[in-house]
Amino acid sequence: MNKVQKNIEERFYTIYKKHVKRFKHSDTNQMCCMWSTSNPPDQIFECNQIYDIENEFDIMFTEDDAIDIYDMDFGEATSFI
Repeated sequence: MNKVQKNIEERFYTIYKKHVKRFKHSDTNQMCCMWSTSNPPDQIFECNQIYDIENEFDIMFTEDDAIDIYDMDFGEATSFI
């Protein structure tokens, strides 16, 4: 893994862990665990999880991007970013 990928992964993992911890999920590497799985969200796009990612990496997601990320595992989402 090159330095750029490692940096992205480390920064992204901090965001991932923040939200997984918030919903008291075990670390399964599934991005959906950044949201409640017992009471799935009505809104995946305009929420703190997506805002945190966008702000950290200075990127903008479409609603389709957010839905795609929700269905990815951590490795896939890191590559996507």
